[in-house]
Amino acid sequence: MLLIQMTGLSGAGKTTLALAAQQSLTTLGYQVEVIDGDEYRRSLCGDLGFSREDRIENIARLGFVGLTLVRHGVIVILAAINPYKVSRETLCLKGSFVKTVHVSCPLEILKNRDVKGLYKRALLPRGHPERLDYFTGISDPYEAPIHPDLTLNTGKETPDESAQRLTTFILDALAQAAASSEDVPATGTRPRALFVGRWQPFHRGHKWLIDQKLKQGIPVLVAVRDMPPSALNPYPTKQIVNMIRRVYAGQPVDVMVIPDIESINYGRDVGYEVNCFTPPDDIGAITGTNIRKHIRTRSDKWKKQVECSIHGEILAL
Repeated sequence: MLLIQMTGLSGAGKTTLALAAQQSLTTLGYQVEVIDGDEYRRSLCGDLGFSREDRIENIARLGFVGLTLVRHGVIVILAAINPYKVSRETLCLKGSFVKTVHVSCPLEILKNRDVKGLYKRALLPRGHPERLDYFTGISDPYEAPIHPDLTLNTGKETPDESAQRLTTFILDALAQAAASSEDVPATGTRPRALFVGRWQPFHRGHKWLIDQKLKQGIPVLVAVRDMPPSALNPYPTKQIVNMIRRVYAGQPVDVMVIPDIESINYGRDVGYEVNCFTPPDDIGAITGTNIRKHIRTRSDKWKKQVECSIHGEILAL
């Protein structure tokens, strides 16, 4: 299946993002296990210290557990500091199904964030009874990956943004593996509802449509039509993708870009259900044309028709 080995300093958000991705992927029908480094330090790896050798052994044990689960069709997210290049490379040698995700955050932000008070203790003078020794990034080395498969910048991104990027990365990796010649076990995923559009911009009328399927417990795939810039399509495709991901952060909604299409076609009796939803009058009255007009004329009327979470994206044009 897939093993995601995270790496990053303490407090960067590894476990938080792993658990958020686990929730989203489980909703989509995947089996996902999070191997939390802190949790395993209290059990399987309780006999290990924090020397270089013990840290390498710690990742080797977590990797062994992860690889065992992968063989049984489970997506594994290994959330640990994982500070040494040799440990990460050893895991990567097990196969292309092992991906490295760097959860990156500047040290100064982590010191200020310091939810557990660990950085404060690590920075105490030598000999202080409460000083925390062998602390990665302060008194112990951290070898940041040079070419990770994905970097999540939690100093700049919100937790929802990073979690959505991680979830999308995992789904893309699974799709690439399925398209390759590798023998990939069946995932057991549920069918998804497809919505195709320009979404210029994404508004509450669009959200109402998508929510009809989500309310039925059906995961959704939103396809963004990659259109050339024009008066009808002022927002770049990447910006539209960001809007939709922000609105549905943490929910079972995946977003992908498709080429500019001429028509949608399929053969008879292929098993697709084609739905047409009729929204209530107040929702049906919302149009991208009017929203774009209000923005051009600097009227604030559009703000009630677009989710507050993407107002910044709308004005960033």
